[in-house]
Amino acid sequence: MEQQPDYSAWSSEKLVERVTILEKQLREQMPSSPEPKHNKVKPVRRFDPEKYCTRFIALKFAYLGRKYNGLEHHANNTTPYPTIEEELWKALSKAKLVFPTPKPSLDDEEPNWEGCEFSKCGRTDKGVSAFGQVISLKVRSNRPLPLPTSHEGHNNAENHRDTEHRSSNGKGTSPAVAPFDPIKDEIPYPQILNRLLPPEIRILAWCPFPPADFSARFSCTQRSYKYFFTQPAYTPTPGLIGLTSVKTSRGQRREGWLDIGAMREAAKKFEGPHDFRNFCKVDPSKQIENFERLITFSDIISIGPGHKGPAGYLSLPDFQEYHPSRMDDPADSVLGDSHPLSSQTQPTPVIHAFEVRGSGFLWHQVRHMVAILFLIGQGLEKPSLVDDLLDVEKTPRKPVYDMADAAPLVLEDCKFDPELQWIYIGDNTSGGSDVARNGLKGDGKYGIGGAVDELWKVWRGHKIDETLAGSLLDLVARGGQRDDSAKPEQVDHSSSEPGSKTVSVRSSSSSSQRVFLGGDLPRHVGKYMPVLTRQRMETVEVVNAKYLERKGLDPPERDRGKTAAVDD
Repeated sequence: MEQQPDYSAWSSEKLVERVTILEKQLREQMPSSPEPKHNKVKPVRRFDPEKYCTRFIALKFAYLGRKYNGLEHHANNTTPYPTIEEELWKALSKAKLVFPTPKPSLDDEEPNWEGCEFSKCGRTDKGVSAFGQVISLKVRSNRPLPLPTSHEGHNNAENHRDTEHRSSNGKGTSPAVAPFDPIKDEIPYPQILNRLLPPEIRILAWCPFPPADFSARFSCTQRSYKYFFTQPAYTPTPGLIGLTSVKTSRGQRREGWLDIGAMREAAKKFEGPHDFRNFCKVDPSKQIENFERLITFSDIISIGPGHKGPAGYLSLPDFQEYHPSRMDDPADSVLGDSHPLSSQTQPTPVIHAFEVRGSGFLWHQVRHMVAILFLIGQGLEKPSLVDDLLDVEKTPRKPVYDMADAAPLVLEDCKFDPELQWIYIGDNTSGGSDVARNGLKGDGKYGIGGAVDELWKVWRGHKIDETLAGSLLDLVARGGQRDDSAKPEQVDHSSSEPGSKTVSVRSSSSSSQRVFLGGDLPRHVGKYMPVLTRQRMETVEVVNAKYLERKGLDPPERDRGKTAAVDD
């Protein structure tokens, strides 16, 4: 056995030489390492629109608008929240369903509907939702390209590709590779898009054969809106201090509670053809001169019976509507859980909605209508205010007043003439064979990834939040001891209603009027000023003329008001 050298006596130069020799020997003994494998980058497969047919369809969809900056996207305009149109564009582009004509002025990710024959039915503002919104556009189809005959060139094949989508029966006239069913063999548009859209936006149905001249905007004959609110509109204050000094048709009321009967009376006055210039925001860029719109239905409806549970404290007598005619002592009407009225109180809160249908609506028209109804429901105005504002000879200039909050408003439905034949998600005729081909499971309605499951997830999350917040609200409202020391200063027996009594409330309760306009909390406005006594805005004619002068434009054609009749 070879003796190991004593390295402790070696010099530095000799040690370095030794290490170099050993490293060389080690490299010679090691097997040669294979060349490192480089993952080959797959070339991006270019999508060629020329290889596909297109067709013209309509899509019906719904969205919850609180997280979005409205429906419409404006080019080169940055908004704090995305628009519904942007989300639709992203999904359609990712699915390679639209082939727009490139526009150099737009970014690649910005919506570009050039060449897509795109139109939308009702434009909704920031925060507004829709349950029956409609768009129409040209999209990619599964239909095979027709085989050109020997005497047909490339141009004729291209013409076939672009004309298939307008066929009334979807079967075309050119020879195809194989028989094609325009519904069962077609791309399942709702299912594909719902996989790519946020859960708050759902495609509900598609129409395979709209009329040749169909426009989602101009072909619409009726739009329906609903504006949801609670009864009470906001949490009442218990005791005498919560009674308002405002007299309504039912006498004295507790703050927060709305006079639904007076609101219904006022809502009915909107029905029929009227000039709504005092119920809208004037957009001078459109130069609208015709403000007459036909309202076919207008009413306050109850969405469903209330229920005890979260926020159930509102069913306690202290928080209930004031009913002096049922009490011997006005003080008893607001004190004590054991009062007989407690067994007659309605479970609260109750959901109501203002429902309105019409041929067309002006900008912010529904929210202005609702704002006036809320003032009437709070007893601050009389139902006759609607008559005064609709009479443009009596009120040619709109008084200054705030419109209602946007979040509770929903575009519920859009009607067309002739009616479109919709194929809804879950229908057996909707893209049957292509569902499996695209790796989709189920019918797009139920099951994993289905629209119902996705919306259930959204609803349940909000419902749990409501339950937690309502339970906490109930806990705080019921906790501690109520101050029952407040007594009425006097009782007024001069009420016009037999047996009714009016309690004189403390002046502090009316020092700053609280006005409900559809938001989560009422607004403090100080001393309330009736609408007809407020400052008036300029007439429509003056507003339009000033805009033209400022822009240096000539007066428009006299029929401009007609073309803008469907602007929402």
